[in-house]
Parts: sequence; C-alpha cells; structure tokens
Amino acid sequence: MKAKIKWIKPFPIIQLVIIVMFLPVLMGQESCPVSRSLVDDVFRLLETQFPPEQGPFYVTQLTFIDVKTRSQTQTLDSELINGAVVNGIQQATTANPAFKFNAPGHIIKDTMGNVNQLINLVFEPNLTPNERLMKIINEMMVPAQVDVIVTGQFVDDQEKIKVKPFIIIKKSQKIVAKSLSFLKNEYICADPVNPKKRALCSNTYEEIAQTVKELLLEQL
Repeated sequence: MKAKIKWIKPFPIIQLVIIVMFLPVLMGQESCPVSRSLVDDVFRLLETQFPPEQGPFYVTQLTFIDVKTRSQTQTLDSELINGAVVNGIQQATTANPAFKFNAPGHIIKDTMGNVNQLINLVFEPNLTPNERLMKIINEMMVPAQVDVIVTGQFVDDQEKIKVKPFIIIKKSQKIVAKSLSFLKNEYICADPVNPKKRALCSNTYEEIAQTVKELLLEQL
C-alpha cells in the first residue's frame, strides 16, 4: 500500500510573508503606499482559503460485524482485528492530535449490546441507506457525543478472509470504507512472542492498522 504524503498547510507561512510585506502599515506608517483596507482584504482572503483546522474529533471503536451471521465476529477474530484497528486509531491520533480516542464522556462502549444495535440499524430492510445512517447518528452517536465510529465488516470466504474497515462520520453524514482481502495463510500466524498462540500475520496487522489510520486522516 502506497504511503500518502500529507502536505503542510501554507497558511502560517503566507500569513508571515504578508505581515512582513505590510509591516509599515501595521506599525502606523502613513507614508507607505499600501492602504490598510488592502491588508484587511488580504487577511480575509487568507482566512477563507486556508481556514484553521477544527477539532477535537471524538473517535470511538466497535467490534467488526460478521456479515454471514450478522453478528459480531467470533471472540478470537474480534480480539485480533480490534488490536490492529486500535493501533491504527492511535497512529492517527499521534499524527493529528485533533482526534481524541475514547475520551471520557465521548465513548460508545464496545459491548455486545451496542454492536448488536449497530448491526440492527445497518441491516434494517425497511430503511434506505441514508435513513439507516441518520438513525445510527441520531440514536448512537449524538447521545454519546461521538463524531466518528470506527468499525467494519468481516467475511470468512473459505479461501480468503475479507476485511472491510469503515468509519461513520457524524458531521459530514457519510460512511467511508476500504476493502482488504487476505489468503488464509496470510491472515493467521503463530504469535512471535508465544508460538502456542495465534496472531494476525505481521503484514495483515500492519495493513489493517494503516488502512484505519488513512481512513481517519483523509477525512480532515
């Protein structure tokens, strides 16, 4: 997976240049040919084109949904996938501190009840996709004061394991997903610390974590 370059926003640098250029006006030098109104216009333009980042964005996480059974994934799979997902969220919060993961007062607990509530809304046959999304936002996210839910879908397709991390975003009212597919021998490996235990293969772990990180960072 190709790493994406996150460009530094130019607002602070441009603002500094403008301040230096118009320093005589800002210091009250009447002899300067540049009018104060022009300076005000330039700053208004800068604020419009390069608005400061907003935040915080409160993020929470729920166990993946097993599409075949329409229930939460089995215990071992959920533990392994959750570990990679949480790692990806933590990477995103490090890259952008505007993200706040499971901050006090901004959590949807990862319980079977909450996962089942999400499942019932996702698969509600009598609602349109937009109606399902709005019910998730209004019934789960608004009461918990959460901006983003990180979760996903899981399918054991005999030869392959299909994993689709997705995020539900309250402000923009959308769901963004990325699909991943792993051969069985690429998915589960022996735990490097304790060979008697099973773990996600290192490449699979990293790919899930990186995907979650990108899903979050791309939304700012």
